Amino acid sequence: MIKHKDWVRNIFRKKDREISRYGKLCLDKNERISSFEKKFFNKLISKISSDKFTYYPEVWTLYKALSKFHKLNKKQFVVTAGSDAAIKSCFELFVKKGDKVIVLNPTFAMVDIYCKIFRAKKINISYDENLSLNINYLIKSITQKISLIIIANPNSPTGTLISKKNMEKIIKKANLFKVPLLVDEAYFGFSNQTVLPLLKKYQNLILSRTFSKAYGLAGLRVGYIIANKAVAKLLFNLKPMYEVNSIGVLAATMILKNVKTYKQYINQTKQGLKFFTDYLKKNNISFIKTHANFIYINFGKKINYYYSKLYKKGIFTKPGVGIKGYENYLRITLGPKKEIKTVIKNLNKF
Repeated sequence: MIKHKDWVRNIFRKKDREISRYGKLCLDKNERISSFEKKFFNKLISKISSDKFTYYPEVWTLYKALSKFHKLNKKQFVVTAGSDAAIKSCFELFVKKGDKVIVLNPTFAMVDIYCKIFRAKKINISYDENLSLNINYLIKSITQKISLIIIANPNSPTGTLISKKNMEKIIKKANLFKVPLLVDEAYFGFSNQTVLPLLKKYQNLILSRTFSKAYGLAGLRVGYIIANKAVAKLLFNLKPMYEVNSIGVLAATMILKNVKTYKQYINQTKQGLKFFTDYLKKNNISFIKTHANFIYINFGKKINYYYSKLYKKGIFTKPGVGIKGYENYLRITLGPKKEIKTVIKNLNKF
């Protein structure tokens, strides 16, 4: 074996199943589950020229679009390859071997992976059996010895949301010790709660957003960081030569200019949620609503039966919440009523 870092062997990474998800009803990763409208999609396709493949990406166009969309200075943004790259950038800037990082447990899987890669000591703030966090314990855990805090809000996989009041308490305590706090708002589009207005007030606050969820561009891997100019400049210094590819830049820029496209999908998803919950209530099936674009349904001891039956029909779901006591729940991504009807139709068959 060639020379390498021994500790890398201890990082477990699960490979994707070698089964195509294309053409299936994928309700397992919280992506957009319906096709884009033909008018928008055809317009996007018409703008893809040979230059988009042969020339390096003109990422500045996306920075310009983000600045206009958020009404913030371009220097406050850092474009990244999805939320996971945004999180990695924060580890690169703030965390060294042995440093302490406060994280939610469970949360986005890549947070744990980066803690291992950067050999940080993880301070877990765990959810209890009611899917609640001890906010006082979280705040008490913030000291000058902490190098980074990462909070996904809404969180995944729990789908829970920390209130604005509690978020400011956490940010304020972290700011007291000059501890950077990254708030991952990947699911912002479905919750409409954000800490963005607090950016001017607290220098330690950093936000990350993605185009993978409400915007529906998961396959293009585009995300971004919002911070004050000084922190954004430091994070910008760590970026690759080109942050994202040309097609990703084009699609993200277009969707920012077509507000109706993604807002319509959010509304359709809310309609799909109501339609689904009405069905579940009518059939006395227990479920957990979330602040994101997914729902948890309790299938009891028959969870494996329903999971496999749906899977064979090309409907992919995700078992479990990752917390003891919720092993019999299936996570199902929400979307428009048409797709939800397909799920219900199959559930009725089984």
